[in-house]
Amino acid sequence: RRMYGNAVYGLTMPLITKADGTKFGKTESGTVWLDPARTSPYAFYQFWLGTADVDVYRFLKYFTFLPVAEIDALQQADEQRQGRPEAQAVLAREVTALVHGDEGLSAAQRITAALFSDDLASLSATDLEQLRLDGLPASELPGANALPATLTQLLTEAGMATSGKQVKDALTRNAVLCNGRPVGWAENESPAAVFELAHALHGRYYVVRLGKKKYHLFYR
Repeated sequence: RRMYGNAVYGLTMPLITKADGTKFGKTESGTVWLDPARTSPYAFYQFWLGTADVDVYRFLKYFTFLPVAEIDALQQADEQRQGRPEAQAVLAREVTALVHGDEGLSAAQRITAALFSDDLASLSATDLEQLRLDGLPASELPGANALPATLTQLLTEAGMATSGKQVKDALTRNAVLCNGRPVGWAENESPAAVFELAHALHGRYYVVRLGKKKYHLFYR
């Protein structure tokens, strides 16, 4: 402009923030990336599923190609529906398919459904490895002779509980599952039997759930 006297214009966009004022695209585990090598389709899908109700309709308009009228109709339906809105699932589906394609979306939905329903047999070895790389707490199992003497010790050392008492309570209530199979207190002193090769997924993986939401991936 100074050299030639021509008018110069700049185009800016407001920084996208969430309703709580924090920067969009950040999670407790770090930045969300478009590159599947940095953020897998499953983790990407989960990121959008976790969108707050107050943000989700705005983000649908920002990040999808859905008609505005369709988004507005979805919002009205959600407001009349009891329970969790459908909008988060729509947002996660649309953006994941846009970035990772139908195959990436299918893998993300398959992993999500399997963890929710404990139908872990439907997961491929790639799905399970994706979970490990996504930051799902994971531990490599030592050899059978080097395993801790009890499940309470093993699961506590893996960080699934803060004390053996918590693990004992969960085992007593049959609230511990290994690859979808309930594990009870009677098996506490038999970790080698719980983690025997015959019970492994794809010959090396064991997904342990303690309670309703705490997962840990053990692998050989």
